[in-house]
Amino acid sequence: MSQEALKAEVTRKALELCCDRIRKSRHVTLPETLESIKHQLEWQLAYFEGRNSEREKLHKLVYGHYAVREIDEEDQEFISALAKAFYVASSTAKGLKLDEKLV
Repeated sequence: MSQEALKAEVTRKALELCCDRIRKSRHVTLPETLESIKHQLEWQLAYFEGRNSEREKLHKLVYGHYAVREIDEEDQEFISALAKAFYVASSTAKGLKLDEKLV
């Protein structure tokens, strides 16, 4: 799998889990926080799929901080997916290749 396909796939997985959490709405996380994460992941996926080119926005994503501070610590699946997606965004912003063992 190419680096770009891997970046999109990791982001897509995090977005799917986020949408699932929004639909179920049984989680401790505030709906506004989940919506913010969703919008950021949608933008990131669009970037990796070539539907936008605002590379500078990669430096402004904050959902990684939400994963650490706002998501219920019992939801490790979601936290892990967000951490991986944030690693993808951060590495891309810095111009680094992904370490596939980390995603």
